[in-house]
Amino acid sequence: MNDLNGLSDFSRRSFLKWTTACALPVVAGTAMADAGVERSRRDGGSAIPVGVDLESLRQEIEDTPATLVARAVEAGWRVVRDETVLKRTQLWQQQLAAALAFHRVELAAIEAVVDLGRVTFASSSPIVRRGVIVRLDRAIRQAGRLRCRHLLVVPGLWPAGERTEGARARAAQLLGECQDRAKLAGMRIVVDRIPRRSDQARLVQEEV
Repeated sequence: MNDLNGLSDFSRRSFLKWTTACALPVVAGTAMADAGVERSRRDGGSAIPVGVDLESLRQEIEDTPATLVARAVEAGWRVVRDETVLKRTQLWQQQLAAALAFHRVELAAIEAVVDLGRVTFASSSPIVRRGVIVRLDRAIRQAGRLRCRHLLVVPGLWPAGERTEGARARAAQLLGECQDRAKLAGMRIVVDRIPRRSDQARLVQEEV
């Protein structure tokens, strides 16, 4: 079991940052990496466009998305970051979409399918696998409204006690389907590689 190392050079808010600072108990196997999709890395090779974090531009708690995007444009940025935008309120998302369209600014990436503590892409359950596609399709629709072309994916854990070959094939098949659906929408899947401490459950790196 190896680590999904190499997160791209921007910091992550939300629970992804939390998991690298706290031990995350995992009882059902190990996580798997990507199959023919791009990877987000810390080493400068990220497939995600470089942009400014909108929260870094906040001056007042009341600042709206329109205000933050305007500040980014004034500073010369054409790409902004708010990867956890889909966890924000609908009003925030609507205001951000309007601001991005008005200024013709791109959102760098959004979290599309993020699974750190359960088996999803390597699962044999049709219900679980269908759930991944439903979540991806929802993210694609939302990304289209937000002028975003890069979809972050953390593809979950390996099933415990199962031969690697079967799980690898299922993971590769589902990742390939996700990639195809993203391509049809003019978008890309980027596997987000999460760094882990040695005392945490380790994640597979190059297994598919």
